[in-house]
Amino acid sequence: MNMKLLFAGSARMMVRYKMRTLFMAVGIVVGVSALVFMRAMGVGAEQAMMDNINRTFSTATINVMAGGGHMGPRSGGPVTTLKMEDFQAIEAAVPGVALWGVMQWAPKQDIRYQGITRQMSIFGYSDKPEAVWQRGVIQGEYFSAEDVNSASRVAVIGTRAAEALFGTDDPIGKQIQVGSVPLRITGVLEPQGIDTHGSDKDDEIHVPVTTLMRRIMNADHLFGGRVVLDSPAKVETAAKQINTLLRERHSIAENEPPDFVAITPKLVQDIVGNANRVLSRYLPAAAGVALLVAAIVIANIMLIAIKERIPEIGIRKAVGAENGQINFQFLSETIVVALTSGLIGAGLGIIAAFGYGALGTTPMAVTPGSVLLGLGAAILVGIVSGVMPARQASMLDPVSALR
Repeated sequence: MNMKLLFAGSARMMVRYKMRTLFMAVGIVVGVSALVFMRAMGVGAEQAMMDNINRTFSTATINVMAGGGHMGPRSGGPVTTLKMEDFQAIEAAVPGVALWGVMQWAPKQDIRYQGITRQMSIFGYSDKPEAVWQRGVIQGEYFSAEDVNSASRVAVIGTRAAEALFGTDDPIGKQIQVGSVPLRITGVLEPQGIDTHGSDKDDEIHVPVTTLMRRIMNADHLFGGRVVLDSPAKVETAAKQINTLLRERHSIAENEPPDFVAITPKLVQDIVGNANRVLSRYLPAAAGVALLVAAIVIANIMLIAIKERIPEIGIRKAVGAENGQINFQFLSETIVVALTSGLIGAGLGIIAAFGYGALGTTPMAVTPGSVLLGLGAAILVGIVSGVMPARQASMLDPVSALR
């Protein structure tokens, strides 16, 4: 059997029966392009999340957050048991603590400036932001330890928030209003993008934690804080010691759930990695539906084609063609259609992924594995949908076919 001639003949059949080939190809093109696009979206999101984690978490940090959830407070309202004194106790009792900082959060606050009102989150931090929180300013200056101690009415603002409030004007020195509290802008934050919770870190305002607690929220509890150790090797041990210490300080029994959570970089990476892996598996399922429909359509079209080509099959068998050769001829036709459609679909998926990534804010990452997965799925569809029609063609009786 001359494979080259066989596949060349299959290609000629595609050209001869253009409408039939088009109907067979559409489902595969759509399915493969959707599969490549969605895989690119899933892989891109995972890479972006991991980049964000690596940028905001050093390998020697532990985030201690109020509430008992994996990544922050659990449902049921704010948890008010985490206090400044807890972090002072951690510094005194846990070996290897080099720095620590605390944080409070006021979501969806009305920020006003010269007739413009915009809702955004306000975060209160202690000083040393670059050392503790790995984030500084690109313009102006961050607030100081003196500002924290005196609960100064100052703030630093994210780039997107600054653009929304001030347009192209320099925000440094401008005064915004939060409720009855005026705040003077002293700096513009480094761009940081989307965090692991899906929040835009460039659309927020930072103030001294004491300013937020005393002047805006009237609260004495914390949303969380960060402990920086002098060695990454001490992180897991320190996390266990922090858990034990805070349970004792908050009078929590061993069989009771904690009212805090100690988050290590490894825990964050595991949680985000597992979530994105699940997402990257389920996103292509939608593309699989299109491929399943394509397989059914191809099988039906090939069955119709066999009925139209019964005389051709009879002549081929009369001159000595074996059942296996007839079988492979029709199977090769479906494979050629599927592979060609798969290549077109993969190309369209790659173009769509790069185009969407360039025009939008969603990160996209096309990998060779995604393209190979799409092509493999196309070939599998061709084989599965072609087996039954090919077998039916090979089983035709030559005498009956020639009649």
